[in-house]
Amino acid sequence: MTRTIRAVGGTASEPAADSFSLYDAEEAVLTRTEAMLSGLSDVAGGVQALADAYRRGFREQQRLVRMSDRMQLDLQKANQRLADQRRDLQALNAALSGEIEHRTRLEAELRRLADTDDLTGALARRRFMESAAREWLRHARSGAPVCILMLDLDRFKLLNDSFGHAAGDAALVSFVAICRAHLRTLDFIGRTGGEEFAIVLSDTGLEGGAAFAERLREAVAVTPVPMMDAAMRITVSIGVAQSEPGETLENAMQRADAALYAAKDCGRNRIALRSGAQDLSGAAIRP
Repeated sequence: MTRTIRAVGGTASEPAADSFSLYDAEEAVLTRTEAMLSGLSDVAGGVQALADAYRRGFREQQRLVRMSDRMQLDLQKANQRLADQRRDLQALNAALSGEIEHRTRLEAELRRLADTDDLTGALARRRFMESAAREWLRHARSGAPVCILMLDLDRFKLLNDSFGHAAGDAALVSFVAICRAHLRTLDFIGRTGGEEFAIVLSDTGLEGGAAFAERLREAVAVTPVPMMDAAMRITVSIGVAQSEPGETLENAMQRADAALYAAKDCGRNRIALRSGAQDLSGAAIRP
């Protein structure tokens, strides 16, 4: 409520010129307070908005961090799976390499068994014929002579019966070892039967083949054989044939085989030569 104070000497019905309200100062303070509160409200609203924005940013950052953590975990798991797969692949590759190596060895062993006589180490018959056919083609192209030798251990059945099959096997092994010691690198020997063998001498004529056969026959006759009595010796009969122009390998082997039988018919432990269609079993049989 406003109270009016009259000045001395004036009338009661007229207000004094310098009248004032007792609560004007309070009104001004309240007005300023309200203005300040209004300003504080605006500031508070701004602070609140800033806090909300910060909260949203913080939550988004938390979400991104969690997402990054999940991605890192997924990446770690993926890397672990890759590492496991790599180890599995390495183990598989090692197993495959081992299997390939095993198969390669097995294939080589099978090829060796197919190409080589298991007891003596001489070429198996099939492999010998293949090698002889290649040599025959080379001879046909170059015209260089080739000698075929057919060899048979004498009385081999009697040796087996007297000393046993183990001694017979030892005799075969010893015989092939003697032959190899006399062969050149370009020559080769094959086992064509039980105690029957064949030799191909490259670039060798009939006389050269005969000289080789004689040296071989003498070496076999003087070499003791394991598992046999020291006084016992094995002997060999040899048929020799030289290639003829235009002749097939099979025909040359037949002539060498016929010479072998001639050597056996004449007492064994000797060589016989056969050239072309002529049978030289008389003059060409050498004890």
